[in-house]
Amino acid sequence: MMSKNWRRYGVATVAVVALALSACSDNSAAAEGEESDADSVEGVSLALSNGFVNGWRLTLINEFEETARELQDQGVVSDFTAVNTPGDNSATEQASQIRSLMLQDPDVLMVIPASSTALVPAVEEACDAGITVIVLDADMDAPCATVVRNDYAMWGEASLQPAIDAIDGEGTVVLNRGVIGSQPEEEFHARQQEILDEYPDIEVATEINGYCDGSTAQREITGILGSLPDIDAVPGCIAGMGIAQAFESAGREVPVVVFDTDGQSLEFWREEGIDNGSFSTLTDPGQGAAAIHVAIAKLEGQEVPGEILLPIMQIEESDLDFWLENLSADEYAAYPWDQESVNAAIDAAIAGEPAEAPALQ
Repeated sequence: MMSKNWRRYGVATVAVVALALSACSDNSAAAEGEESDADSVEGVSLALSNGFVNGWRLTLINEFEETARELQDQGVVSDFTAVNTPGDNSATEQASQIRSLMLQDPDVLMVIPASSTALVPAVEEACDAGITVIVLDADMDAPCATVVRNDYAMWGEASLQPAIDAIDGEGTVVLNRGVIGSQPEEEFHARQQEILDEYPDIEVATEINGYCDGSTAQREITGILGSLPDIDAVPGCIAGMGIAQAFESAGREVPVVVFDTDGQSLEFWREEGIDNGSFSTLTDPGQGAAAIHVAIAKLEGQEVPGEILLPIMQIEESDLDFWLENLSADEYAAYPWDQESVNAAIDAAIAGEPAEAPALQ
């Protein structure tokens, strides 16, 4: 940012790509190891404002803090802070929190917004103050900020297509909706409707409003289970453990479900031996780490588009042992984003191509 006296340092192992005004071909050359003219930075201060707390968000914050700590050891980051907005997802309180963080004069402000519309003025104030702003896990009409999020339409597809494949494209399903009315859920559900239009032999018996929450989905499905015919699959917004428990309690065969990506849900999946084609998919809390690398790329002068769409986390039954060795019960699976993989995602965004997930370590 213009108000800072950036100090340059030469660490041979740091790979950088071209300046913002360079051609895309220069980015490829940098990726192949050729020397770049981009400036490396050090002593970057980071601040993160989170709109509300749940297990997935806590994993995102943990990914943010672990990456910030690693970069602090390298001298790239000087200090960092992550704060949660008090109250119940209040945009008003988060706007106040953002303005308080601005008083600390961070180089980078990351915002996981309680509202993608109400927080636009606060985000624009931060931009006007010369702060690099990254918006996480939401779309936002604030051109001065860079959005780092998952593709919600792709999430809708990833939460439905494997279930359709598991039941060979025919049968009776219940759709488990997310937070109806939210922008992610609208894109999520619209993509599912497009896919279902291609499968005339699939009947949607009903929809439930599970809010992407296991206990809510379990309560909703339990309330209607007695009136439902045989159900082959309950695709949609996660909650597979609660839905499976509802079917088990009713003495009914567990359909194909979509498990959360946290350790507890994955352990339940393995312990119950559910092998009917059920799967796990969710947005990636690793975007908390990826966003730091996006910010560093911007500060180094790289060309960074206004929106970086990252791939959805997808876990199959064959992946369970790997993830259960690496996750605690309350922790969610996250891709291990680093500067190299984020630079590749930036290049993909510039080229209009989907980003690839980094290799699991």
